[in-house]
Amino acid sequence: MSDRYNTRETLLLKLKNSHDDKAWQEFNNIYQGFIWSILIKMQIPQADQGDLVQDVLIKAWKALPEFDYDRERGKFRSWLSLVTSNAARSYFRVHNRHSALFVNEDSDHKVDAEIEKISLVEWKKFIAEKAWANVSPQINDTLRQCFELISKGIDMHEVADQLSIPYNTVCVYKKRVINKIAKEIAELEEQIG
Repeated sequence: MSDRYNTRETLLLKLKNSHDDKAWQEFNNIYQGFIWSILIKMQIPQADQGDLVQDVLIKAWKALPEFDYDRERGKFRSWLSLVTSNAARSYFRVHNRHSALFVNEDSDHKVDAEIEKISLVEWKKFIAEKAWANVSPQINDTLRQCFELISKGIDMHEVADQLSIPYNTVCVYKKRVINKIAKEIAELEEQIG
């Protein structure tokens, strides 16, 4: 994983100082899926999701030159989630539509907590999918098939039968892949979280 992404600070610095096209493309590749998943959970209609993703990316691009990243104040993904949720709120106001999430805005604090909860769940899914995409090509076909079958909820004894390998091997393969994914998740969290 080490060289696939610039560290978050390095990437943000490149965007802040030069609006480097390559750095912007990397930022887009890393975070676009995360933004999209938040908008889906916030019940943005499918027909408008793509436009809103682009709006969020443009707002982030415009804000990044003034953005001062400070690990002590919070995670970058929290800031990006806030930009995304503000875009969703604005969308609902402009289109005079409602989302179950924003129906009862009696307490902005309550809504913000719900948005943070959505953001965290979506981040965990997003980062796990990215980790699997990074790890999957590095493992052999049997290991990959074994883990994919287990991930689908198939009993490990049945996986052993389907792949014609001993049950103990299935257990070892599962643990091996989980360890690789966990390591990849930790690296991704450090670099882009």
